[in-house]
Order: sequence, then structure tokens, then C-alpha cells
Amino acid sequence: VFVSIPKDTVFTSQQKPKTATIQLVVAPGREKLDTQVIRAIKNLLLGSVSDLDPENISITDTNGNVYSSIMSATDDMMKLLEDNDNYMKNKIIAQLDKLLGKGNYVVTVSTYLRETPMETDRLIYNPDDSSVGNKQRFTENLGDQSQDKNTMHGAVSSFLPPVMSGPESSTDRSYSRSAEEYSYKVGQTRVSEIKRPGTLEEISIAVTINRGAIPEGVDLEELKELIATTASPKARAKNVKIAFSDKIRPYLTDERPVLIPPAEESGNPWWTIPVILGVGLLIGLVFIHGRTKSVEKKHKQEIESIMEIAKRQEQALEESNQRTLQLQQVQQQMYQQLTAAQQAQQQQIPAKTTQPLEDISPELGEDIDEDQLATTLSSWIESSH
Repeated sequence: VFVSIPKDTVFTSQQKPKTATIQLVVAPGREKLDTQVIRAIKNLLLGSVSDLDPENISITDTNGNVYSSIMSATDDMMKLLEDNDNYMKNKIIAQLDKLLGKGNYVVTVSTYLRETPMETDRLIYNPDDSSVGNKQRFTENLGDQSQDKNTMHGAVSSFLPPVMSGPESSTDRSYSRSAEEYSYKVGQTRVSEIKRPGTLEEISIAVTINRGAIPEGVDLEELKELIATTASPKARAKNVKIAFSDKIRPYLTDERPVLIPPAEESGNPWWTIPVILGVGLLIGLVFIHGRTKSVEKKHKQEIESIMEIAKRQEQALEESNQRTLQLQQVQQQMYQQLTAAQQAQQQQIPAKTTQPLEDISPELGEDIDEDQLATTLSSWIESSH
């Protein structure tokens, strides 16, 4: 138990309230404590701490359950919405399981809770409910019998106008009046309404049902009323939306499709269906055979074109081989001619060189000096080339 007691202040508006927090250790295997136990703990705490308000008490347990919180309603709005939706959804499911069967529907519940506080004052007038607000009753009496001689004494208001007569007259000045006054007030009613955050404002329910799951004799409006009443007294049938799914049978509407009569009741002989099936099968076979022939012809044309291309490639290869052989022969002939020319040139060189030696031999036999010999040999070598 944690108790927070703030310091006292001189100003009341600045005085912070006392708060208390209790964390309960739950025994193993027990998920949540009973409501009566929580109420008893809260009453014990209120009696132990003076000036402690119930809304300033927070009670939790070791399993994470919150029994009483000091937070505002807006802080726990989503949790409250979820709990409220699940509560109403479970009630609707329990009702529809009996009526439609499990697996034949899907339910979604959405609630709108007020997020901000609101105060409303209304004054309702009811003309039929009127009452007497004030009643007064009064009586006026005035009596005066006197004789005068055309003289007027006293207050002017004490005398009534005299009757025209002689110099002396006697008049009866008595006066009496009674009346009652009634003041009526219209009936009115003053209503003051305060809505705190978290107040339930509106409930919307959506149900998707498999076609054919609704029993015969059950109207959709009656089903909407049943769902709204099951969810909450504040739920309305106009906020219940129902949709249908084509999972089971393709009809469950006000306009049902016309059922096709069986074959024996249609007037056609029994062999009509086999004949139609046979003709359809024959047409299918003819179509498949024609398609097969066209595909086979197309394949044959493709094979012929491939063979022609191969034949052309073979001819081109043979021509290329022949040209290569011819080139080799020409090269060989040219090589032989070149070799023969070289041999002939080599045979002609000694003959040419012999002749000049014979020409210059008489000159070499004589006695000449070295410079002249060198000049003679150089001219001989040049002439040989």
C-alpha cells in the first residue's frame, strides 16, 4: 500500500488531494480477483485514511489487472472501447449461434464513447399541466347616509355626485364590491444532464451472413431488432447493417431466381442430352484433327526449309574448298617457277664471271703496281653485277 499525503496549504484551491495505491499479490493459478473483494479493500482503505476520495484510489495486482484507476476516462478510452465491444459482440455471437449456426456469419461491433464532458439544461413546458400560482379575494364596502345643503366638507373622494334637486337633498352614498383574482402558471420541468467522458453515445453493428443461413419466416427487420436488443438497450435497429455472402447458395433475397425444371418435366426426350453431347464431342474431334493437320503441315514446311538451307550451306562449303585447292595449286606453280628462276640465275652467274676474268687475265699477268691492281679489281666486280 502506498499513500501520498501532500502538505497542507493556506489556500484551499491549491490543496492537492490524497491518493492511495494498492498492489495485490495474486495466488498462482488465479487470474483475477472478485468484485466483492475489491470493494471490501476499497472500503477498508477509505475508513483508514481520512479525507480520501474513492476516485483517488488505484488498485492493481501482479497479473497486470487494473481494478480501480485514478486516471481520467480519456486516458483509458481505448481499453474501455475494446472491452465494451467484446462484451456486446460475445452476446450477439451467443444469440446468432443458436439462430444461424456457427461459421455462417461474422459480427463486428463499434461503439462511440464521449471524449469530452457536456452539461445540458432543459426547461420543458407542458400547457396541459397548469396549476393556480396565486389566488386573491377582496371585498370593498362604503356606506354614508347624510343630508346636506349644497355644502361639501371633508375629502372630495368621500362624496358621490349628488342628484340634481332643490336646495336641500338627502342621498344614500353606500357602495359595496367583492372580487376574486386567480393567477395560473403553465407546468414546466427543468432537466439538468451531465455527460462525463466515457459515456456511451452510439453503437454500430455490422453482420455478414452466408446466403441461405437465415431460417424461413425470419424477416430482416426482425433480425435487426433482435441483434440490437441483444447488444445493448441503447443500440438501435437502424444502426445494424446486414450483408450477405455467396458462400453457400446463390439466393436469399426478396427476388429469388426462377428454378430450372428437371429434364423429365421439360418435355424433351431422354436421348436429347446424349445426342447433344455426341455432336459436341464430334465437332471437338474434327476441330482437333484439323488443328493437328495444320500443325503437321507447318512443321513439314519448316523441316524442308531447314534442309534447303543445309544444302545451300553444303554447296557453299564445297565451292569454298575448290577455291582453296585452286589457290594452293597456283601458289605451288608460282613457287616452282620462282625456284626455277632462282636456279637459272645461279647458273648464269659463273658464266658471266668467267668472261671478265679471261678479259683481264692478260693485264694481271703483267707487272703492275698495287693501286692499279685494286682499281682494276673494283671495276671488274662492278661490271660483273
